Amino acid sequence: MISEIHGTVFGSGSDWLTIQPDGIGIVVQTYVTDRCLTESSARNEVRLFTHLHTTDDGPSLFGFIDKQELVIFQNLITVSGVGPRLALRVLSELAPDTTVRAINSSDEKTLQSVSGIGARTAARLVVELKGKMAPTESEGTSDSVEGFEEALEALVSLGYSRTEALDGLAASAKPGMSVESQISEALRQFAGRN
Repeated sequence: MISEIHGTVFGSGSDWLTIQPDGIGIVVQTYVTDRCLTESSARNEVRLFTHLHTTDDGPSLFGFIDKQELVIFQNLITVSGVGPRLALRVLSELAPDTTVRAINSSDEKTLQSVSGIGARTAARLVVELKGKMAPTESEGTSDSVEGFEEALEALVSLGYSRTEALDGLAASAKPGMSVESQISEALRQFAGRN
């Protein structure tokens, strides 16, 4: 089993990196999340935590920037109907903390915002994984910040997707902030991304 890979990035595609491991004369193609693609550029050194998935078609290697993403991925693929490519899409379209928050709070709407996840799969994810994944550092935000849900609904009513709103609030909301401050900070987060 390959648990991690360290090497030089030689190429990339829509959901993969080509990496030449240090000291080995081979090039490995690894499927990765969007976050990993943006943080890894050609000719740079990269360290990925990996999951080796074997099927009749052969082995596939899936890489992640940190162990948190890897653990979430491994939990997702235990659910019937969720293969490694769909689990990777979930982590690409939803931040890891948003994924854990959605599952732990039974937020099926957020899970359904990922292409390929319908009502049944979202329900299955919640039923099978709720409480099994530890909250991430920022995942506790919705429980500890008063008015979080109100700020979330306000951002959604402004036209942001539920996923975007959750990500913006998770990155900016702090305990003791007013609803207005939470919304303002999330809007600053959105403006900074453009």
